[in-house]
Amino acid sequence: MGENKIPTRTDIPDSDKWDLTALFVDVSKWNEGVAWITRTYPKITEWKGRVGESAQSLAEVLEFQKQLDLKIERVYHFASLQLAEDSANNDYLSRIGQLQNLMTRLAETSAFVVPEIQAIDDVRWQQFISDPVLNDWKIALHKIRRMRPHILSEREERLLALGAVALDGYDDAFSQLTNVDMKFGALVDVDGREKPLTQSTYSSFLLKRDRGLRERNSTTNSRIIGLLLRPLSPTP
Repeated sequence: MGENKIPTRTDIPDSDKWDLTALFVDVSKWNEGVAWITRTYPKITEWKGRVGESAQSLAEVLEFQKQLDLKIERVYHFASLQLAEDSANNDYLSRIGQLQNLMTRLAETSAFVVPEIQAIDDVRWQQFISDPVLNDWKIALHKIRRMRPHILSEREERLLALGAVALDGYDDAFSQLTNVDMKFGALVDVDGREKPLTQSTYSSFLLKRDRGLRERNSTTNSRIIGLLLRPLSPTP
């Protein structure tokens, strides 16, 4: 492979790649995990209006959320690490998009939980915290409770959940643009070798001892980003 070529994923030896089989042995198992979350998360509505009913009820809904979170953590890490391997892979992009939509629906459905926790009056709250059934949740509950002045109503929290994908979209679009679509050209290093300039090599060029190389690295990167983003800027 030439010095001036960025290796593709297929060019990398398996010994240098992440082994994601510890999360899921294949995509079919990942799909099963996503299907379980999709099938299970609506059950959280069984606690709607009952979160502050008793310490036991509160413990139950927290435990239910924990089981969901553990499964979500696995499917998300699998999908996000695959996307980090190759941001141009349409299958990887599709899986991340699938999860983002699922997480939005889940957040919308569970938007009542925190407001109901915050609605518990101080006297009953102290009784709840003293109950052994919540021993494992004291730190988590303290963190939730301390945000009480900043928690919105269920309706408002639901609106925020629904807007998450749209609000994060600009960042995802910019990352896809700079990591995949933009071409930054190449730089000649101190040994006279031409090496590609990418989002990854940009950082390594900044560490070179040659000041001129560092300067060319920064100015080239900034110039190309400026040129490519100029059409996106509003016309004065």
